[in-house]
Amino acid sequence: MLVTGMSQSRLIGSIALVTWLLVAIPVLLYHVPDGSLGWRWPVVYLSFGALFALDLRRPHLLLLASGSAAAIYLVLLRCNGYEGALLALIAMQLGTRMRRPTGIAWILGQTLLLGIASSMAFNPHAARLLLPPYLGLQLVAFFVFDVMARGNLARAALAASNTELRGVAQILADTSRMAERLRISHEMHDALGHHLTALSLNLEAALQLTQGAAHSSVEKAQSVARRLLSDVREIVAESRAGDGINLAEALRMLVGSVPRPQIHLDIPDGLRTPDPERAHTLLRCAQEIVTNAARHSQAANLWISVRCEAGTLRIEARDDGRGSEHADGGFGIRGMRERVAQAGGELRVVTQPGRGFEVTALLPVRGGLT
Repeated sequence: MLVTGMSQSRLIGSIALVTWLLVAIPVLLYHVPDGSLGWRWPVVYLSFGALFALDLRRPHLLLLASGSAAAIYLVLLRCNGYEGALLALIAMQLGTRMRRPTGIAWILGQTLLLGIASSMAFNPHAARLLLPPYLGLQLVAFFVFDVMARGNLARAALAASNTELRGVAQILADTSRMAERLRISHEMHDALGHHLTALSLNLEAALQLTQGAAHSSVEKAQSVARRLLSDVREIVAESRAGDGINLAEALRMLVGSVPRPQIHLDIPDGLRTPDPERAHTLLRCAQEIVTNAARHSQAANLWISVRCEAGTLRIEARDDGRGSEHADGGFGIRGMRERVAQAGGELRVVTQPGRGFEVTALLPVRGGLT
């Protein structure tokens, strides 16, 4: 079964909710009826749930660390001893965010603190009995979600490569057609045009040397030669005018195979550019925008608009994902910024937590747009 980033988040939330509620059942059955619960355990217990829920919406390691501390403090309150199961929820989140050595070190550290808390709340013998199963539970949770996260990354990378290949294939096909049309138009202009010009000049000379019916026939032949030369020039001009990379088709091929987010593409039909380098830059920018929305922003919808303004391509994109505190983003955003700058363009990124990403790229195009 394939688990996407969004469904993985929902899965973690569902497991966390069930586990969190199960930890409270012994308290409700044994401590509430006899009045021995007190107020501190419910407050810390609810705090753990609030911290975990907040971390699901806006991931931050400080929230996870606070949740881990809350779970260990629950053990110190000597209520039921099952609060250590909450550390497995922390381990699930670590599996989706940390490298294995760092995540395992975190788990070992919080397990050691759990052992100290159990020894203080109960006795060392109880701590020795509790630690192995709780450590095993945390490691299982960590590696299950670590493998799921790696699988998601691999599928996202494969999808990104596939979409890039589809778009690049379209650009290469258009570039090949442009080269062939250019070769044919040069041949028509240089060879056929030259011969027709020479024929017209020879007929002009013959027109001066003939009279009567022959003169009329030569005059007609000269008129036909001139029309043929004019037709050849018109055909060459139309062929060059219709040349260029079909940006609309290339972008539609790129976004057509992306299952999530849902992409709303707004681009004029038949928008072309004779500049393959800028077309490829546009394609890579669009690919990075899609990858960022799917992998990092976890957006459900992505809107992309492409317009041409005075020889400049304007790409505007926005998503409804979770956004970020930093507009610079990761390597993908920085790479896109460098790529646009190398093309002589400008990239602007606006983002806030809970408000998604807004990206605007301006790309000057050599040879204009059609």
